[in-house]
Amino acid sequence: MLISPKDNNFYNFRSELILELHKTGHEVVLVCPYGEKIDYFIERGCRFVDLTIDRRGTSIFTDYRLIRQYRTLIKSEKPDIVLTYTTKPSVYAGFVCGRLKVPYIINNAGLMEAEGLFGFFMNLLYKLGFKKASCIMFQNDYEKDVIEGLLKNKVHYRRIPGSGVNLEEFEFCEYPESDETITFNYVARIVKIKGIDELLECAKRVKEKYPNVRFVLYGDYDDDSYRSTVSKLEKQGIIKYGGILIDMRPAIAVAHAVIHPSYYEGMTNVVLEHSAMGRPCIGSNVPGVQDGIDDGKTGYVFQVKNVESMVTAVENFIELSHEQKVDMGLNARKKMEKEFDRELVTNTYIEEIERALRL
Repeated sequence: MLISPKDNNFYNFRSELILELHKTGHEVVLVCPYGEKIDYFIERGCRFVDLTIDRRGTSIFTDYRLIRQYRTLIKSEKPDIVLTYTTKPSVYAGFVCGRLKVPYIINNAGLMEAEGLFGFFMNLLYKLGFKKASCIMFQNDYEKDVIEGLLKNKVHYRRIPGSGVNLEEFEFCEYPESDETITFNYVARIVKIKGIDELLECAKRVKEKYPNVRFVLYGDYDDDSYRSTVSKLEKQGIIKYGGILIDMRPAIAVAHAVIHPSYYEGMTNVVLEHSAMGRPCIGSNVPGVQDGIDDGKTGYVFQVKNVESMVTAVENFIELSHEQKVDMGLNARKKMEKEFDRELVTNTYIEEIERALRL
């Protein structure tokens, strides 16, 4: 059983693992709110359970109901092993699996950090949900150190390169022929924690100095309050909203680089996918973003939540010659081939599933 908060987490990042498990004779049950990408797996023989989850909600009652739903589902299905993704499924389904003595593997992908009472509460949830895991897949060393500290190093873990990237699907694409118009992508949910405030301010400043630059935003509105701001800036010609794309490859192919100003990540696929196609990446200096960038070689890193630092990084990229931009993209592809091939992630999961089932 695989549990996730969204269908695209399965389709975009776990397809190879899911299909490999099914191909080798396992019955695979996918649990998440229904989305059209689930049909891809149903058509290939996987089962699906539609279970609603409020990904960003903080209601105790809603979360308690989610725990009860996980308990009912897992007791009914009796899975041999459960794979969880992102914080809520990992904490709550992990807690249920621990109580029911069902093996489970966690892939949390980004810590929700806070101070004070909320920080204490989150740390308590991590301990309760993670402490009996068969394995925790860490996507960066920072997250590993924090969780190991909470669990007193009493956990079996594997270090993986995020979800990795499918190098055949995201194959290298020739760089745009001209710098006459330079296109920057932003690919993320439109919400504060993804750095949208800093990105929009950066776009205003850079566009004023370099009118030949385009900023194109792709992603869903997680916070509807940004709709009016984005619409206004689009009318002013500062940015363009490209909507939600199921297949990002055509948009990556026409871009010169991507800007990813997120406040925290496990390991961002935005950087991995752009890099795999030969596009430099400009990202915040947080774990899960900076890990995918060799500063000055495959892109640039800037200080998180710092508009001035972001503007400097973007302008440094713009001032590169076309040949230097091309070389940076080639270096990005080479880094993905060497460090982030998704086959490495799939193989690690298969090893840990087999290990957990033997215990």
